[in-house]
Amino acid sequence: MEFSEEIALAGDVGLKQLKEAFVSNLHGSTMAEIAALTAVVPTFIILRQLGGLILPAAKEDVTSSDGEVKGDRSLALGGPNYRTRLLSDFIFVILPTLACLTVLADWIYIITGFSLVLTLIGVLLLRRTKYQSNVDLYPQVVSKETSSRRTGFLSYFRFTMMLVTCVSILAVDFNVFPRRYAKTETYGTGLMDVGVGSFVVANGLVSRQARNLPPSKYGGVLRNTSPLLVIGFARLILTKGVDYQEHVAEYGVHWNFFFTLAAVALLTSLIHVPAAYCGSLAVVILGGYQASLSFGLNKYLLSSERGPGLISLNKEGVYSIFGYWSMYLISVRLGNYLCCLPERFFSQGANGSSYGKKNGATKWWIVIDVWLLDAIFCVLASIDACNWGDSHVHRGFSQCNLAYVLFVLAQNLEVIAIFLTADSMLPPRVMPLLRIFDQNMLATFLWANILTGLVNMSMQTIFAPTHVAMGALSSYLACLVGGMGIVDALGLKLKFW
Repeated sequence: MEFSEEIALAGDVGLKQLKEAFVSNLHGSTMAEIAALTAVVPTFIILRQLGGLILPAAKEDVTSSDGEVKGDRSLALGGPNYRTRLLSDFIFVILPTLACLTVLADWIYIITGFSLVLTLIGVLLLRRTKYQSNVDLYPQVVSKETSSRRTGFLSYFRFTMMLVTCVSILAVDFNVFPRRYAKTETYGTGLMDVGVGSFVVANGLVSRQARNLPPSKYGGVLRNTSPLLVIGFARLILTKGVDYQEHVAEYGVHWNFFFTLAAVALLTSLIHVPAAYCGSLAVVILGGYQASLSFGLNKYLLSSERGPGLISLNKEGVYSIFGYWSMYLISVRLGNYLCCLPERFFSQGANGSSYGKKNGATKWWIVIDVWLLDAIFCVLASIDACNWGDSHVHRGFSQCNLAYVLFVLAQNLEVIAIFLTADSMLPPRVMPLLRIFDQNMLATFLWANILTGLVNMSMQTIFAPTHVAMGALSSYLACLVGGMGIVDALGLKLKFW
């Protein structure tokens, strides 16, 4: 029975119960479709960059030899060029992403294939013509933030992850968002199942351990985790206070996503392991956790059984910490490799046009390494999901099992590999949209959650027809980008801890 029919038959059921049922008992999509979805957004970003390289606006900002951005200061101060570029980013990146996750979802394979081919053709034509003959038309546009050890492709990966998450957290409450993309109930591969794991992966890739920095002192640990705990408790109080719809099977009665991030950060800080050994420790932890799931823990986590204690009431969130911590440690090891790339990967000349033979060979071996690693994770996730029984099929929240960890790593490495390949062929550029998301990542996500709550309390999202839903979602994204754009234009960083 379709959900719309259930609504018609449930006139005596409260709206909160209807909304909770709307996101319950779902079984997800296929690994192939999720892979297509995670590939299409990077192509939109690269195509937007190609357009910026061709247009005269490419001359706006040029990076000097000492890393200072010269040229039109209105880009940094929110002037007309800044607003024009930001509007272009919104039109050519955010709106197509929204469409692919909603009204165009049934054509995602065709759209992804067409976008990939168009991107490849555009890159090859650009390199074959003007980029090779007149590199002055295509200057590097790199900020200090992006040219640091957090390389450009990792910044774009983090932006892509945040964009898809911000679109999905509100779109899931509308009928226009395919139910197969929502969080799965027991087993399956939903797009939104990837979101939580992607946050953990993104944090691990650019962590202090990954960059070979000394660990934070205990005061620093508390300072770094306290915002997550404060936001987690604030979310708990607000959702309980306004009787906001919740899906208890995700994390438990009181637990939420911010508590998971705080727990992973706290564990990593208390048990500090050099990046070179993080992968080995992750294998041990994940192996032990998967063994526990196979010997009965999974049945307990998937059951409705709950005792009076806090751990039992929040069993999904508490036990999944082991899986997420393992995922984080693997990401630290990967990030340690990737964060060393600026010295041996982006070693082109000042005009961004030439590589030495040795550096050119090295860069392509690195690209191949990342693609091969992505392929390995994909194959392992597929084998684990298909051949080892139900306990190994992906379940994103109540278990965070081995198959889920492999699946999330595969999807994230796919995005990283696409941007890494593009960065090896094109001069790096910084979109205003990237700066907005990357410099205030947690604040952007928090603002998106506030807007999502306001929209849900102001309208009955599950009854909205397609045109109303798309209007509401477009307005929400405009408010999200506009609000954080003002913060960026004013030069503010909302990381005060």
